[in-house]
Amino acid sequence: MDRPAMASVFRMRHAPATVSGIRSLGRGQADPVIGSRSLGEAIRFVASAHLHYDISAVAIAYGDPSTRRLGSLEVKALWREYGERWSEG
Repeated sequence: MDRPAMASVFRMRHAPATVSGIRSLGRGQADPVIGSRSLGEAIRFVASAHLHYDISAVAIAYGDPSTRRLGSLEVKALWREYGERWSEG
């Protein structure tokens, strides 16, 4: 993902988003149920979830249904670029 694409995603940080594809790493633990949240909150959640969950199949949907979903590699790149600014007003 290049910088202009990352900047475009960042500008949409307040848009509604849904997260799917996160799996529990523990035996007997349920996969997390993640409700609708802002794109910035979703990215922040996924960026910190890799310590406790398998995020290899994560998909964050936001904006227009034709918008490409964000996967784990995009989330990691976006987090490196913008960090905690995802949750700023």
